[in-house]
Amino acid sequence: MSTPLPDLIARVETEYRHCRLCPHACGINRLTQDPAPGAFCRLGETAYVYKELLSLGEEAVISPTWLLDLGGCSLRCLFCTEWAHVVEPRAAPAVPLDPQWFRQRLALRRQQGARTVSFVGGDPTVSLLGVLRALQAVPADEMLPVVWNANGLLGDVAREVLAQVVDTWVLDVKFGNSACAKRISGEHGFDAAEQPWHTLRWLLRPSAHNERVPQVVVRHLVMPGHVDCCTLPVLNGLAVLQTGLAGDRLAVNLMTLFLPAGPAAKRIPATPELSRLATKDEVARAVGHARATLGLWGLDGDVR
Repeated sequence: MSTPLPDLIARVETEYRHCRLCPHACGINRLTQDPAPGAFCRLGETAYVYKELLSLGEEAVISPTWLLDLGGCSLRCLFCTEWAHVVEPRAAPAVPLDPQWFRQRLALRRQQGARTVSFVGGDPTVSLLGVLRALQAVPADEMLPVVWNANGLLGDVAREVLAQVVDTWVLDVKFGNSACAKRISGEHGFDAAEQPWHTLRWLLRPSAHNERVPQVVVRHLVMPGHVDCCTLPVLNGLAVLQTGLAGDRLAVNLMTLFLPAGPAAKRIPATPELSRLATKDEVARAVGHARATLGLWGLDGDVR
């Protein structure tokens, strides 16, 4: 880490006074109230943990990992499995992310076999200040590599700060075009389909991080009714990015086990196709294209 954590925290505290951590760029002072009125994420300065566990089911590069699910997000995807915690990040069972609890719990999870610590959501970027304060409570020799599982919607300050503390990025690239992104994740005043690619290209550019070269994992969920418009374009874009990259810096996880969740599960008019499972044909086409473009292979449709 080229910049000490106290300095990173001070920089993010300054950002919270007119928050632009994500592309919403609300400009709200998040240090005054919790939640801060007008903040899209419905958060103030405190990060809230609503679930934590030792997970053995993530990608091999990060498992076993200690997962911390943080409330709040910069999107409102209508199929979100964490919808309740996205729209009400402070609601029970969520509790503030206490730095001393974090240090003690991390020690326990290390004893249980955790190799990494993963911050998940919602989207953890909107909780950046609380996370940094928790990391500061852990001595360097006790800390595990940090995994940032995010939607890629990062403002400049968030991106530059996280580049100094994150070892592995897990980015969800959901949409293949802006029309689908707008219909499924809402009208936000920015292109929710393009923003993750902007982050991804920045992470993978050779000059971005000096001595810290991150591992990047991209997850794409095959959504029913969205193979042609979303899955195939996303896979084609990833194939272009992979060209010329050294080693395994960019790994891809094609997830095929879509389950209706969030408002979409209630068969709302906005997203009727997301109230069902993906068909066998849709999964087969997605997996076949992944094999053809990225050389991915898998068993029973799960490509890793």
